[in-house]
Amino acid sequence: MRIEPDIAGTQIVLLGAFNPAIFTPAWFALHGLLSENEADTFEPEIVHNQISVFQVDWFHLQVTPDRFSIETTQAPNVRVRDLVMRLFDELLPHVPVTAIGINNSVHVKAGNKEEWNRIGTTLAPPSAWGPWCGKLDLDGDSGGMKSLVMSQPIPADRPEGSAINITVEPSTRVGAGQAGVFVLVNHHFVIHKAKSDNGRSLVELLDQYFEKCEGMSHEIFDHVMSLGQGNQG
Repeated sequence: MRIEPDIAGTQIVLLGAFNPAIFTPAWFALHGLLSENEADTFEPEIVHNQISVFQVDWFHLQVTPDRFSIETTQAPNVRVRDLVMRLFDELLPHVPVTAIGINNSVHVKAGNKEEWNRIGTTLAPPSAWGPWCGKLDLDGDSGGMKSLVMSQPIPADRPEGSAINITVEPSTRVGAGQAGVFVLVNHHFVIHKAKSDNGRSLVELLDQYFEKCEGMSHEIFDHVMSLGQGNQG
């Protein structure tokens, strides 16, 4: 059963060599990446030669000399993919990019505290801690799973150097710390050679894997939340 998250986010992260100073709302509007109205909605945070951070109506951008990050929590989230593809295919094709992350996340409120606890105790059984279960109150109100990370470092259907990393934690944004679940699925890809067609290599990866990654992420979200119902199938 497909869950309906309270908050859903899509983030694309690039590692490489960037010039933060050029990434401004005015530059985006000049090159047709934002309409003038969208550019006018921006909330300035930092624009500097070492870091650029700003928010417009539907995305948040942060660029440092070695990292580019764009994130949205507004559907359709495919807009961030299209924007990144235009940026690094048409406008900045020679920027050296070494790695890319496609990150999908959700904050979901469980039906009740019992379901919330069941998710944590299923993923990290307190019984595995033996006598420490009672001493640390791992199955009580004050103790239990705070963060779990699962990783597949060599996915068979992806290029060499890829990885899938899944993080499950109590949500800090929904459920008042006692009923919300946060799940992040990081799809990591490596671009092995710094070469003149970095932009094209990046666009090909995004075009090939963005929807696949999103589909897998939603299946993982659904599975994690199903654990609260006692359904592990």
